[in-house]
Amino acid sequence: LEIIAQDKEIGSHFPNVLWHIEKPVLRTAPVPLYLLSNLVHKNNLKVVLTGEGADEIFGGYNIFREAKARLFWSKDPSSEKRPLLLGKLYPYILKDPKLRAMLKSFFGVGIDNPDFPYFSHQIRWQNTRKLTNFLSKDFANYSEQNFYDRFNNFLPKNFNERDQLSKAQYLEITTFLSNYLLSSQGDRVAMANSVEIRFPFLDHRLIEFMAKVPSRYKIFGMNEKFLLKKAYRDMLPPKIINRPKNPYRAPIKQSLLDNSNSEIFEKYCSSNAIKNAGVFDEIKTEKLFKKLTRFENTNEWDNMALTGIFSTQVIYDKFIRSNSIEANHNFEFDLLIDRRN
Repeated sequence: LEIIAQDKEIGSHFPNVLWHIEKPVLRTAPVPLYLLSNLVHKNNLKVVLTGEGADEIFGGYNIFREAKARLFWSKDPSSEKRPLLLGKLYPYILKDPKLRAMLKSFFGVGIDNPDFPYFSHQIRWQNTRKLTNFLSKDFANYSEQNFYDRFNNFLPKNFNERDQLSKAQYLEITTFLSNYLLSSQGDRVAMANSVEIRFPFLDHRLIEFMAKVPSRYKIFGMNEKFLLKKAYRDMLPPKIINRPKNPYRAPIKQSLLDNSNSEIFEKYCSSNAIKNAGVFDEIKTEKLFKKLTRFENTNEWDNMALTGIFSTQVIYDKFIRSNSIEANHNFEFDLLIDRRN
């Protein structure tokens, strides 16, 4: 079975998918999985297996390899050659003179403090935090709280004694796997179509075993998921074992700003809609939308901002707005039950 998720479809289904997710997101990736689960349902399949957890447990993500390369660089921060190791992960950076010039400034954040508990995720979190600049004055104060101080309360006592990969794995599992991959991009979009998904890589016995395996067998040099590849080398063809890792992503700007979905975008993100919700700054969001419309090539953070604003506006409309049919649905249902009793 095969289904191809077109840009138009991703944009048109996005609000409905958010109804099932019930919270804002920074990606459109849950939509293709929602469409896929619908295809599974139509073919009378009720339970499926999925590979979530393999990257987290076996060391598959680029953020883990980034941390390893940056740790190597941190031993000689002034080196001109050590940062080039990051080009192994992102070859396109070394090919583009502009990106190559930005390599050190982008990946060099915190390079002089490799013992920082959040060294592996520091760059991602700081860049994601820039999205709070779009918040209105009424909400901006919430972003001023010290995130790291609050997060420290959730760390295990021996966290700082772990090696860099183990710390990175813990942070990824507790912040991203459980709250997003297994929820918004997993169970919720599957159960929206009455499909149950199960995760063999998250069997507690496998997780407990891998927690005891030295990190060098998870990422060998810069070869990610090394142990998992070795375990299946006699079962999978070399072209599968040795192929470059590609992230799972779905188009954002092309989908949400597709001309055929202009009415949907206008409903949730017009100047009046932004103003009425009061979550975002009208002027800043308008500038972002114009920028995304005007320029063909836009950066990842602008796309994430677009998704975050759009999804938050949808959530407001469906669950918070006082005269929203969806927001009052549960209340009316409960009232109907009371009347019958």
